[in-house]
Amino acid sequence: MTFTQMLTLSEAAPIVIDGGLGSAAEDRGIDLGHALWSAELIRRDPDTLLAVHSAFAHAGARILTTASYQATPTGFVEAGISVAEGNRIITDSVRVARSAAERRDVLTAGSVGPYGAALGDGAEYTGDYRLSSSEYTAFHRPRIAALAEAGADLLAIETQPRLDEIAAIIGLTDETGLPSWVTVTLQTGTDTNVPTLPDGSTLAELAEAAATSASVQAIGVNCVRPSLVTPALRELFRHTDLPLIAYPNSGEIYDANTLTWRDGAEAGVGSWPVAEWTRLGARIIGGCCRVRPEDIAVLTERTRA
Repeated sequence: MTFTQMLTLSEAAPIVIDGGLGSAAEDRGIDLGHALWSAELIRRDPDTLLAVHSAFAHAGARILTTASYQATPTGFVEAGISVAEGNRIITDSVRVARSAAERRDVLTAGSVGPYGAALGDGAEYTGDYRLSSSEYTAFHRPRIAALAEAGADLLAIETQPRLDEIAAIIGLTDETGLPSWVTVTLQTGTDTNVPTLPDGSTLAELAEAAATSASVQAIGVNCVRPSLVTPALRELFRHTDLPLIAYPNSGEIYDANTLTWRDGAEAGVGSWPVAEWTRLGARIIGGCCRVRPEDIAVLTERTRA
């Protein structure tokens, strides 16, 4: 089944995707304090990575994202990894995910994180950087090319804070001919009735950029508080006919000073307003940080109800 075919079937019930790859790995005792983050698993412990992917697939995820979110030239240089070895790591991220996916007729999405993720300072949530279009292209091209050549079914352009960077990435994905989705992070501390990207761009502008692409088949949000999903979907629904996608964090709060998570004021996955998100056009729903396989199993049951 292709991503396009899966989207067509999602008119009856939303597609459930996986959750937080890093969180599930850490639950298995894996230390991800590395410049490559979860991509380090590809080199050091592919069996654990396979087990994590398989757990999400067993829980009902129909799409698995690869561990390539932070597999970037910057991270490879910091880890002393050559260009050839870096390409092999990206290729292996697809191979491992496909090994789990093929057991359950599941698709594999090649994860493409933002430039800000490679900075290691939370810039994917602030958008506090700016490159030229050619610089963005040079940064993202090797990973996107490697993901496409390795056989990813689609590309997940995710956790994006800047519209200018999204435009550059879309140009590259159009070159591959692979379908893709684009999901963004949102500013915090602003009027949640009309959320915006961290760089100040509007969701209407995101929809307009996606409309110029031959590859983008869904847009939405990820790695945000669950309470931001409904206003974001409502705004996107006003500006696009594309299927929408939402995979927020668990609702827990990350303390950057202690490097730990704590319970937040927001309810867990079982209380997410999935029916409302679906009415607002969400055809793909899953989780990001701190959303584990057991949470995806809950989402799977709720979407089948």
